[in-house]
Amino acid sequence: MVVDVGSAASVPVRRHEIQRERRMMRGFQNPILGPLLRRFGGPQHLVQMGMSFWSSRLILSAVEAGVFTELRNGPMFEYELVRALGWHPRAAGTAFDALVAAGLLRRDKAGRYANTTRSAMFLDRTKPSYVGGLMELSSKRLYDLWSGLDDLLRTGRPGAEEERGDNEFFATLYRDPLALKDFLAGMTGISTGEATLLATRFPWKQFRTFADIGCAQGALPVRVALSHRHLHGTGFDFPAVRPIFTEYVDCFGLADRLDFVEGDFLEVPLPRADVISFGHVFHGRSWQIRQELVDKAYAAIPPGGAVIVYDAMIQSGRRNNFQSLLSSLNIMLESRDGYESSTTACARLLRDGGFTRVKVRPLLGPTSAVFGYKPGRLPRTEE
Repeated sequence: MVVDVGSAASVPVRRHEIQRERRMMRGFQNPILGPLLRRFGGPQHLVQMGMSFWSSRLILSAVEAGVFTELRNGPMFEYELVRALGWHPRAAGTAFDALVAAGLLRRDKAGRYANTTRSAMFLDRTKPSYVGGLMELSSKRLYDLWSGLDDLLRTGRPGAEEERGDNEFFATLYRDPLALKDFLAGMTGISTGEATLLATRFPWKQFRTFADIGCAQGALPVRVALSHRHLHGTGFDFPAVRPIFTEYVDCFGLADRLDFVEGDFLEVPLPRADVISFGHVFHGRSWQIRQELVDKAYAAIPPGGAVIVYDAMIQSGRRNNFQSLLSSLNIMLESRDGYESSTTACARLLRDGGFTRVKVRPLLGPTSAVFGYKPGRLPRTEE
């Protein structure tokens, strides 16, 4: 039976809702309680979360256009920045002011715009700390890719291109040296912090050699080598990565202690070393492939050696892991089998592969490291 909204049966419900609305209105209007309710009990935060793609698109467009790079030499007036970027004055000024409000730009009393300390450090393409390469990738690929989330949630499968395994974006990326360098530089910028912490949160002193699998530009090998002068390391990645890795390593004067081995870790044995590390490698692979990589690592290291896996892992409980869970959805959108593992599952994976004394160490943000040891003993070495 359909109940008419004006019928007697609906009156108690409507009366209750009206009373609740009146109480809420009085609370919002109260000079003492109102500010608290508006801040913590209102819908504004929910609306901001739902509309956060506004700010995301603004920042990605600014990075792509080179706003922060143009400002590297000092403050600029609006008309100067508009001319340098090729933007239209109708919207440009509003965009610049929005970046000021977001804390990414400063505007002085004369009306000139300038970088903040943080944007100058991380969003200027000329700086080695630039993380915009990852943002540019997000703008060109991931932003539109996330429009397929509804389909993923409904079917459990990524878009047709990723489902077939013929991801043209990455195929093209590895054929373009400049684009690949920009992308890997962005990955370095985003992973430098976690690599720096990993260089101190693992007992490197007892080992002599290490190999970083899927090394990219070399963020981890460089940080480990800088922190532990007795170590010699190897970066392992596709052939196209070699010149980018070599150039980066040379910048730090580490060519005598860090070398490069090219190959596909899915197809060939891993290089031999006391320690094998996998950084942001497992999350794009199925559980079976992860098992195979753990087995390869076990075969490549001597007794007493160790394996390290670090990624945006999900902690137990799954309640305070927003960024890791979003990262897991992102990799599901990009691949047929990928997902972010939990630290518990990763630790179990290493134990099942024969490793002992498995430990979990938090790094930076959503990233954690899980490491374990191959039974046996290595000769001690001193730094």
